[in-house]
Order: sequence, then structure tokens, then C-alpha cells
Amino acid sequence: MSALPSRSRRALALGAVLLGGALLTPLGIASLRRAQAERVDAQAGDPAAATSGSAGVATALSDAGASLEGGEARSLADGGGAGVADGGGDAVGARFELPAWSASSRAATYGGLSADACDREVRRRGIPHAPARGAPLVDRPIRITGALHGVTFRGDGVAKPRSASPFDIADCRLVLALDDLAAFLATRGVAEVVHFSMHRPAPAGAVAPTKAPAKPPAGKKTPKGAGKAAKPGERAAKKPAAAPGRPNQHALGLAIDVAAFVKADGTRLDVKADWLGAIGAPPCGPGSEPKAPTPHALELREILCSISTSGLFNVVLTPNANEAHANHFHFDIKRDARYFLLE
Repeated sequence: MSALPSRSRRALALGAVLLGGALLTPLGIASLRRAQAERVDAQAGDPAAATSGSAGVATALSDAGASLEGGEARSLADGGGAGVADGGGDAVGARFELPAWSASSRAATYGGLSADACDREVRRRGIPHAPARGAPLVDRPIRITGALHGVTFRGDGVAKPRSASPFDIADCRLVLALDDLAAFLATRGVAEVVHFSMHRPAPAGAVAPTKAPAKPPAGKKTPKGAGKAAKPGERAAKKPAAAPGRPNQHALGLAIDVAAFVKADGTRLDVKADWLGAIGAPPCGPGSEPKAPTPHALELREILCSISTSGLFNVVLTPNANEAHANHFHFDIKRDARYFLLE
């Protein structure tokens, strides 16, 4: 075979280069995408970033943080900054699962802290706070006195100044969760959380669950025939006093009712105006579509569902739960709970 002219050889070489580039470019993109998928799968398989029993839904707990003092060996992320992950990006329409309950979840970790360990962690993070009074059932009552990660928590409709309002008091365990929440909200451009209340006074007669009901004096017996109907001619026996009521999580300072998220540009994501849900419908996943898919409604759902998948709160209630929650989200920590609830 005769040698090709140099001009033809150069043309063939150029053509090969162009053809190779055209083939390699999509191959390179595909390789990059495979690598990214592998990294995501690896993160989803990490026990510190995913729950056992949920399909790749991250709990956003990190093992890289500082350990609690005083023998409480659960690990916390540094400063709480990794408290919530992007678990709600497919909040509407796509499959959605709450994390399985775990003793290493944020809600369980914070709920299990002793008062002293909670105080130490609040101080270690540098959370601006001050001791509070006027909340007798709150185990370690404090007030948040400044922004958390640039996010301010502001009570709405509170008649008294912040320094005196009972509605701005929180148990220090809730404050740790709010610190994590603020770090997440800051990544979404949120600068202010407007809430109706944290602490709310308990009904008369309620006692904290850690306190046992008062026992009758030693040697004193229950009156004979107590609780039974009196016979004709007899005086009715006095009914025993009702057992003390169990306070709700607001009375314990472990809950917050959020009315709105206000972004740094002034945009207000208002629960009452922008949620656009329906009572009984799922808040996240299939069937959770808002009545009108406005940008505010979709963003509010994405934020809410990310918080739900994080394991930061035991209970998350939305306007879909009932009419009593038509204008707010309820987040709470239950110190003795072993579950997560989203309605």
C-alpha cells in the first residue's frame, strides 16, 4: 500500500482527534456522574448520616464533633452546624420516609442530657442566653438573648418585653435543637423565625413528669367506701382528689410553635398563608401537593420536610394535623419518647 501524502495523513490525524474528543466527552461526563452517585451512596450508607430502616433519608448527625462531658458519651456535631440535612428536596410527589427512631438521633441525644450536661453544651457552643424564671415545670429554663448562626427567634404578639415574657423561655435541651435548626435555616437564607410561643404555663394542678405525685401521710387510709355510691341514710363518701395532670411539652419548655420564616431579603414564608395544605393529607411525599404550587408553598414544604427527616424533633405537626395548627408548625422534644411523628 502506497504511503499517503503528508497533507492526507494530517487530515486523518485531525479527524481522529475530533472523533475521539466527541466520544470521550460524554464518557467523561458519565464517569463523573457515576463518581458523584458513588459518593452519595457512600454517604447514605454511613450510620452517622443515615437512619437504619429509611431509604437513604439522612439524619444529619455527625460523628466528627466534640463529645459531651460528664460521661454522656453521645457525639455532637461541632457547634450543631450539621444538625439538619437536605432530606426534603423531593418533598412533593416523591417517596418520603421519616427516620427510624434511634438512640443516637438528635432528639434522643438532647432529651437524654442531664441539666448540667445541657448547660455545659450550651456554653461550649457559645449560645447567647440568660437564666430565666417564671416557668416552674421547666427543668433548666433559659432565654435566648441573641441570634443563633445569624438567625433571630422572635415572639409574635407577646405583650411583655422579651426579657420578661414567659413565652420566650425554653428548656436548654430545646435551645440546643434550635441552634441546629438555625444553622440549617441560615443556609436557606432565613434570618428570622417568628414564633407564637416556646414555654406556656401549665394548667392548674399539672406537675413535671420527673416529680412523683404526692403520697398520703403514713398511716392514713383511704376512707371506707370511697368511690362507692352511698346507701340511703348514709353520708356520701368524699371522692379522692384527681391525679395531677401531665403537662404538655410547652409547659416543660420543650416545644416551639413557628408561625413564619423570614428571609434576609424580606421574603416571609408564612405558615397560615403559604402552607396551602389539607387536614388529613400527608405533609411530605405523595399526596402532599399544596392546593396551589406557589414558590412560597413549595419552599415551605421543602424546609419542613428536611427538618422532619433530620431526627431533630420527636414531633412535627403542620396545618394538615388539625385546625388547632392552622397557623403554625409545632416542633417538640419528648425526653421519654422512642418515636418520630409527622402530621
